[in-house]
Amino acid sequence: MMATYDVNTAKHAVLTPDTVDTVNLANPASFILVSNRTTSGNPIYFTFGDATKGVTNPTVGGDDSYIVTIGMTVSLPADGTSAQVKLISTSAQAYSVQVV
Repeated sequence: MMATYDVNTAKHAVLTPDTVDTVNLANPASFILVSNRTTSGNPIYFTFGDATKGVTNPTVGGDDSYIVTIGMTVSLPADGTSAQVKLISTSAQAYSVQVV
C-alpha cells in the first residue's frame, strides 16, 4: 500500500520495502534535499517534479529514476511551486525530504 504525505517543508519517514512513498511539498524554496539516512541496506530510487502535473512512480534500478545511496543526500532544483517526490527501495530505508 502506497503512503502519501502532504507537508509544508519536510517529511522524515521509513520506506516500506518495494512500496512507493509520495511526499507533496506545499512550500518548496530554491532546493529540495532527498536524504537516505540509513547506514546500511539499499539505495533509494526517486522521481520528482511539479505536483500539479503528476510525477511518474520510480522503479528500483529503473530508467528515469534518480538514486540516493546509503548515507547520502541529493540536492534538487525547485521552481517555487508545489513539488512532489516519490521514493522506493527494496529495504526499509530511513529518508528525509526537505526544502531549503
